[in-house]
Amino acid sequence: MGCPCFKSEDRPEKESLIDASPIKGLKPEDFNIIKIIGRGNFGKVCLVEKKNTKEFYAMKILKKKLIENRGQRIHTITERKILENSKSPFIARLYYAFQTPSKLYMVMEYLRGGELFFHLTQERVFNELRAKFYIGEILLGLEYLHYNGVIYRDLKPDNVMLDSEGHVRLTDFGLSKSGIDADNPKAYTFCGTAEYLAPEILKSQGYDQAVDFWSLGALMYLMLSGTPPHYSKNRNEIYKNILTKPIEPLLNISEDGNDLLIKLLKIDPSERIHTAAEVKSHPWFMKTNWHEMSEKKTVPPFKPKARGQTDTSNFDRAFTSEKLDESFEYNELSPSPNHFSGFTYKDIISIAAASNKE
Repeated sequence: MGCPCFKSEDRPEKESLIDASPIKGLKPEDFNIIKIIGRGNFGKVCLVEKKNTKEFYAMKILKKKLIENRGQRIHTITERKILENSKSPFIARLYYAFQTPSKLYMVMEYLRGGELFFHLTQERVFNELRAKFYIGEILLGLEYLHYNGVIYRDLKPDNVMLDSEGHVRLTDFGLSKSGIDADNPKAYTFCGTAEYLAPEILKSQGYDQAVDFWSLGALMYLMLSGTPPHYSKNRNEIYKNILTKPIEPLLNISEDGNDLLIKLLKIDPSERIHTAAEVKSHPWFMKTNWHEMSEKKTVPPFKPKARGQTDTSNFDRAFTSEKLDESFEYNELSPSPNHFSGFTYKDIISIAAASNKE
């Protein structure tokens, strides 16, 4: 029996063109780079325009050398495949993936609402109604991932995007673990972001999808209080607090809200809420219509301000004000023959739509 949250807005089946030559497929010169909108460990994210269709996308540009040096080749391929296979309306859509001798490119939907982190920095805290909406849609994204054998492992406000209407999309699956099932029920890699790491990851124990519910609780706590639950400027102090310090109830939220927080942030994973069904049935969500939410019929409590398709006002100016570097855009001074097998991809649905426009 399938998970009920996947019945609507399922995406049509896609065809993966594995290992197609970059010459036969897309190349960087097929896009105009408009602005830088983000930066990560291995590259940058840019707002781009596809020259032949005049459509706008977010292009993630990763440097192969950095990925190889940090042993992240498998994680990068995993991210690409998770995005290709996703049919959830709460996960960012991948349209193309291609490569050159020294870089990887993922062309994704441009989400003009920006990062949840950006809006938190603007307002510091959200009221319970707004936090509940975001937690609900994030939960539906997690439920889809877990149903398909994926542990997210990097849920944080930087990886939660809003579309132009204010609905949620999960992004950045570079730390995700796929293939979790009855035969392989646990993962063991130490990874994630300090403030959102579950205790069992810190203990170097085997862990399962319960770690994502800890991170969900930490994110909920952040949205309602303005800081992560075990925040400190000292990373070791954060780790110590996560392992030993139960959270205190927040004074500014409802009793039901605190009850859910405490149950999501139980140090012992066996005592923690660790399924989407448990969260959905919690009294904090008593008035939530999950069927409507799964079909994105629930009206978001906040609609980001966006002035046109190329508006970047919901992204950090530290990125958008950065001057474009021509060498970063296209020139590759020291290309290597390194080829990432299985990375190249085209969504034939979007290609057909583009062809009809030309």
